[in-house]
Amino acid sequence: RMLREEGATAFARGLGPPLANSCLMNSLMFLTFAEFRRRLPETFAAALFSGAVAGVVTATLSTPFDYVKIQAQIRGAAPLDVLGAALREPRPLAVLFRGHASNCLREGVFTAVYLGSYDVARAHLVVAGDARPPLYAVAAASAASGALAWVANYPFDTVKSVQQSAPPGTASRSGLGAAQALWRRGGLAAFYRGIGPSTARAILVTCSRLVAFEWIRGLLVPTPG
Repeated sequence: RMLREEGATAFARGLGPPLANSCLMNSLMFLTFAEFRRRLPETFAAALFSGAVAGVVTATLSTPFDYVKIQAQIRGAAPLDVLGAALREPRPLAVLFRGHASNCLREGVFTAVYLGSYDVARAHLVVAGDARPPLYAVAAASAASGALAWVANYPFDTVKSVQQSAPPGTASRSGLGAAQALWRRGGLAAFYRGIGPSTARAILVTCSRLVAFEWIRGLLVPTPG
């Protein structure tokens, strides 16, 4: 229907903000994780904590970007128009950061599991005599950690999406209100609706992200010895 009535560009509506967000957020995520990981003990708990901190930090970027993206898709408007409308509100930051607490939980849980588990797995992937794991092993480990992370954070993502898509004045604008609305709509299953295709997409994204990261790091950082 979208293709027939609005053309192929309808499927790319709201794409600008997430693309810009992805570049900024990935850089901030890896930098924050690396800094905390460097300062903390070599334990699984420390890896999870470093990931959680990195996720919460990146949520400061992803919350307003996600709000603009979701509202652009719902309204059929350009992202800049949505941003302009939000900035004209009496409390623009409150509008742009709607669902921020839910998003902090979402990003914190996701990055803790994603980077935390990958960091531990990476230590066992390094081939003797090499400082870095082979890229095929990186792809397998990152795909597994990404899938696990997405399943763990999916309920928070659903709540956040309901908050950011809710019209003004509705109870669903709060995290608790959104969770209650979802529960009434379909119980626990409502929090996981669409998880299959979404997890498949997450595997592709998380796998390609870490493969690219390890490949670029291999080019820029000299091998010890």
